[in-house]
Amino acid sequence: MNCPRCNNAQSCKDGIVRSKQRYQCKSCRFRYTLNHKSNIKPLSIKRKALQLYLEGLGFRAIGRILEISYGTVYQWVKACGDQVSLPESQGEVEIVEMDEIHTYVGSKKALCWIWIAVDRLSKRFLSYVCGDRSTKTGLKLWEQVKGIGKLYYSDYWKSYQQFIPKDKHLQSKSETYTVEGYNSLIRHYLARFKRKGKCYSKQVHMIGKSLNLLMAKLNNQLSILF
Repeated sequence: MNCPRCNNAQSCKDGIVRSKQRYQCKSCRFRYTLNHKSNIKPLSIKRKALQLYLEGLGFRAIGRILEISYGTVYQWVKACGDQVSLPESQGEVEIVEMDEIHTYVGSKKALCWIWIAVDRLSKRFLSYVCGDRSTKTGLKLWEQVKGIGKLYYSDYWKSYQQFIPKDKHLQSKSETYTVEGYNSLIRHYLARFKRKGKCYSKQVHMIGKSLNLLMAKLNNQLSILF
């Protein structure tokens, strides 16, 4: 509440002007009002909104709890998702597990498949791609992880045989427990991935931004939460 003219911290109230409190500086006698923008929220509220989002709540539920617009929550999550990306892998990975998980986009009738790769030993996400369940989409993920793994484990989905070399590839449902465990974490922590929930993505880019945030959090690399 310092004086804008002399920066003196001591002032007294001097009436109301246009529904705003006016002050008078005790040093230079300058009269002034404080203009607060109603759309500016403290960082603590933004952090809380992001925490709630990554605990499985939807935009509208978060808005009701924090008493803010759900559109504001959407803009915060979108902006944070744009700023986060998975770091490039350092060194060779012993075992890379790959799997697919589906969600909805646009409506509960339109499927979007997410192909995911995780590092079994260090328990961290490596990369993902969004699209359909075709070999073409799987190949996009393979291009991102083909140079970092000694061995690649997947289930029996036919597309994996098309791009993973046989000498590095093992297909077995019993050997994809790490990535399947992470699939369950995605469904647990993101409302848009819940099988029978009312939340779903209207656009594919929000699926990517949400996964960026969750994967960074589970990798202990989401600095805004610390």
